[in-house]
Amino acid sequence: MKLRAMTFFPPFVILLAFVVLSLVSKDAFLNVINNINNWIIANLGWAASILALFIVGVGVWAAFSKFGDVRIGGADAKPELSNFAWFTIALTTTMAAGVLFWGPGEPIAHFLYPPTELYGVEPMSAEAMKFSMETMFLHWTIVPYCIYAVPAVVFGFMYYNAKKPFSIACEVSPLLGERAYSPRWMQIIDAVTLFAIGAGMAGSVAQAFMNISGGISKITGIPSDARMWLVVGIVVGAVTVATAVSGIQKAMKHVSNINVYGFAIFLIFLLLFSNAPFLLNLSTEAMGGFAGTFLERILITGASQDSQWPQWWTTFYWFSWMAWAPTSGAFMGRIAYGRKVKTVLGMYVGVCASISAVWMMLVSGTALWVQKSGAADLCAAYDKGVENVPYEMLSALPGGQIVIPLFVILIFLSTVTACNSNTIAMAGISTRGISPDNPEAPIWLKCGWGFIAMAVGYIMIAAVGVNGVKIIANFGGMFAALIMIGAAGSLAILIKKHKQFDMTLSEAERNSKT
Repeated sequence: MKLRAMTFFPPFVILLAFVVLSLVSKDAFLNVINNINNWIIANLGWAASILALFIVGVGVWAAFSKFGDVRIGGADAKPELSNFAWFTIALTTTMAAGVLFWGPGEPIAHFLYPPTELYGVEPMSAEAMKFSMETMFLHWTIVPYCIYAVPAVVFGFMYYNAKKPFSIACEVSPLLGERAYSPRWMQIIDAVTLFAIGAGMAGSVAQAFMNISGGISKITGIPSDARMWLVVGIVVGAVTVATAVSGIQKAMKHVSNINVYGFAIFLIFLLLFSNAPFLLNLSTEAMGGFAGTFLERILITGASQDSQWPQWWTTFYWFSWMAWAPTSGAFMGRIAYGRKVKTVLGMYVGVCASISAVWMMLVSGTALWVQKSGAADLCAAYDKGVENVPYEMLSALPGGQIVIPLFVILIFLSTVTACNSNTIAMAGISTRGISPDNPEAPIWLKCGWGFIAMAVGYIMIAAVGVNGVKIIANFGGMFAALIMIGAAGSLAILIKKHKQFDMTLSEAERNSKT
């Protein structure tokens, strides 16, 4: 194996420059990142919204088309992972630390600070509570999982069925043609993707550092500040690299299994010790509002009311998911070997998105119920720092003090699982010689990418706070959106012409129009 220098060094050096500039001059660093972020918010929010809607549409189309019956790897391909192992890795890779960070905190943000100028919803009102749950379903269910699943299906098919090299070019090649595999285009595509996921990982681990530190602070009384974030970051980084080095079949699979069992215990606890009838009724009502306003909400930009709320929330999420999606798609496409396209979409969009909806119903619903019932003032906790919300929420429930350590462990394991899957993929993309028979990249590359993502994540929250998470996600998503346009267009082409790309078929079958 050899390093793909022109793929590895440009994104690595740019991300490293973030680290160096922040150390040399914090003011210059903040000026640069704020100017870039303001430009993204002002000019590209509309594009992210339209692209997100198109991705949902083409993903649903693929599931019900003839392409849905195609097996990743060919008709005789057999899955390498059991259904349960596949499910646990897929779920924990996609849910990650974000759902644990924002699941309790985001609904309180929308309850306390709804976009009154857009929807006429008054803060801390009954309408604001319903709006909060509708927004959680919008941001955390079908849209993000379609954004993940579309590049996963295209990558899996082109890598295994079309026998193309291990490269993000697989995700755009049906649209771009063979030029996507020219050395220059492959280097550009993969370098853009590596920058995007490096930024996306930085945003995700930054959330985790704050959330884990908030839990440790609640348990020990030690302040959650930049020093604690640094210590947490070092530990998370070390475990992430260690599990990534061990490969998918070893530590990663076991960590994912433990994580899913922990999710189940946590959700059962909330169902039993919060207010189940309230959660179910509120979620049912909010699901109706989410379905009825889906098109309006997914495309909102705030331009008519001169509001930046959509850019700091909805568009932030679309960019954040897109930052992860090309690289996560490569990983998720790789582990989908042996399964039909419709099964892959059913798992990633159907099963995982449904579980995410249940998570929001129980976790976000509990946060709103605790606030409504007066058991704790989560609005005040949010104003002190969003990482305080889950621990104040749990402290208000019977036995919550016992569950807080479990919650901290879940954040830790979720972060490790999501980051090491992408560390594996990033190292693979940076290496020449990856193949189904030789799938693991050099250890030092996994270590390098793990270090740079952790460092940038820490710097963003140490310098900017929670908005640093959103800024770095916007950076990554802006570049990844270019890949996502190609992935969505490529899936549309495969739906119509997948046979002509499928090298597992005979020449006669590839030329057949039926």
